[in-house]
Amino acid sequence: MAEGRGRLEGQCSRVSLHGNAHQGPQHPNTDTPRSLLRLVPSGKPLLLALFLLLLLSTPVPVAAKTHFAQCGAKIKELAKNGSLPSEYIYTGPVKGPLGQARNSKNPAFLVTFAACEEYCGVTPEYYEWEKASDTITTWVLPLVGLILQAPFESNNFKQTMFVVFRWVGSPIVSMMCIFWNMKVTRKCAIMVDMSVDKDQYPPPPSSFAELRDSFYLLSVVNQYELNIYTQLQERHIETILRVGLFDRRREIQRMRARVAASIRRERRRGTVQVLASLAWFLVAMGISINKAFGDLGVNSTAHNLALGLLMSWLPVLIAATIVDRNPMDARYVRAKLNNYLREIEAVERTPSIFPGVEDPDIFGEFAGQGRVRWHYGVAHSFLRTLEAMHGMGRGWSTIYENTDELSTTGAYSGLVGFDLSEVWQMVAAFLMVCSCSLGAFFVSYYTPTVGLGCRSGGYMIFGLNATGCLILEMAAWAFLHPGTGRRMAQWVLRLCEFTNFCWLVYIIVAQTFGIYNSCRCKSSMWGGAGGYVDFEGVPYYKSYHIENSWLLGTLTTCIFLGIGLAYVVEQWCTQSFLWTQNWESAMNGLWCVRKWKWATTGPRWVFAWLAEYVVEAECRVRTFLGREGDVEDCRPLWNS
Repeated sequence: MAEGRGRLEGQCSRVSLHGNAHQGPQHPNTDTPRSLLRLVPSGKPLLLALFLLLLLSTPVPVAAKTHFAQCGAKIKELAKNGSLPSEYIYTGPVKGPLGQARNSKNPAFLVTFAACEEYCGVTPEYYEWEKASDTITTWVLPLVGLILQAPFESNNFKQTMFVVFRWVGSPIVSMMCIFWNMKVTRKCAIMVDMSVDKDQYPPPPSSFAELRDSFYLLSVVNQYELNIYTQLQERHIETILRVGLFDRRREIQRMRARVAASIRRERRRGTVQVLASLAWFLVAMGISINKAFGDLGVNSTAHNLALGLLMSWLPVLIAATIVDRNPMDARYVRAKLNNYLREIEAVERTPSIFPGVEDPDIFGEFAGQGRVRWHYGVAHSFLRTLEAMHGMGRGWSTIYENTDELSTTGAYSGLVGFDLSEVWQMVAAFLMVCSCSLGAFFVSYYTPTVGLGCRSGGYMIFGLNATGCLILEMAAWAFLHPGTGRRMAQWVLRLCEFTNFCWLVYIIVAQTFGIYNSCRCKSSMWGGAGGYVDFEGVPYYKSYHIENSWLLGTLTTCIFLGIGLAYVVEQWCTQSFLWTQNWESAMNGLWCVRKWKWATTGPRWVFAWLAEYVVEAECRVRTFLGREGDVEDCRPLWNS
């Protein structure tokens, strides 16, 4: 036994040593014992799926004493016989369709909240399995499927859960970070496209192919943290990055092409599966809208629609991660980039910026898709510098074909720093999430009893919590320096995100199993406008045009959902030639991009015209804030 254990430990140690030195994904040795293979952890997608399903399928009591249909019939019978105490009959103000019904021939019978609890009980009327399973199959399972399509990292279950809490609990910040990375990648693709004439597709080897590798690597580098501690180190890293990305020496070009090809092979696939999940979510929303506006349902159909509207930001977030797709093995790609820059240092023969450290790492943690807080990236500084150079229009590569200016021109702004242009990504993310919360709020608020209740109040709380996470994170970024303050702020934000995540899970569980189907939630007690209960159904409400409020909420969400998905798909189609591995496929993609841009010339000119005024406004703000060193950076950005 001791000898066998020694052999097993020796094998494990050898696997560890080889794993540290490997240069690419390796398959396990077929000679390894089967029991040892079971000890190797996987990406744990099954654990994540079980965790989410456990949260979203929390069992609730199936035998409830409350039955509102029978209770309503009993109360109406007591009122007809004169046996119902007068203080139990509601006579206060009424909003919405029930208020209009008061002056009609068939007014709704309203009782007070106290009467409802007296005759119907204080426990909710939990939904039967048939109704609960309808919500599970229509919304819960598609939502879980969408979340599982997100770009998680393998063999890191703890970090995966933190990322889930961040994406779901703080969707505005997460979407803002992803939109910002999409903008950087889009700018890289535009600069590669503009480097040659619009009808040129030069084959490799060519300066066009070299620039395609350079800007693709810049978009990858943008998603990693930099180990910068002093201004001297920042300038040194900037120099090494410029040389590694844009130097035209043959030796460096060969190394750069080799690294770019390797990282392209490591890029995640699976776009079709994610799009299929998005299509299923849209089909579920269509079914829910049909049920709510058709003559099929009761109140639960409208509330299911509200639940779908509340979560409509999730497809946009997941679709955006397709454009901002991370490598299959982020640590392997980081090692490749660090080794590449060490080789560049050796070629340049520059002194080490980390004294006493053997083989220092310039790149730190992978920060894509908002994984690392307060990560801005280095690409924007490089791109703004290149845009400011002379002659940067269509065919600009011919001007700098025989010069080293691309690799020697330094950035006049900081290598890593916040730029006001990111505010637009913040606004877009805020509008996307808030439009979904508002749409759900409108549907539930104006469904009798009209007023702020459990459902509409819960949607409002989720939106406010997401906005609060955005404000706290931006405040910590602006006013706290890296160190103890930021670390404390990070744990506070993690607590806020986890709380909002749990609140959203509670909303889904309560809607699925009928926890909201109680006297307190039916009477909309929160805002003071309710306080009464009726026992009518959707057909009665529809006779007083309740669909108008549902239409307002549905349009509010669906318009922003359509714009968000269209924007993400357009960005994917116009950027994919940058990271496509096969050259012919990449050039076919670029041909389609140019045809699409030609077909949409008019709208693009309008947006470019608006961008000029936006940049001018940024310049005025910078001048007002006293940032004169950035004023020379005030020029229209490329938006073609």
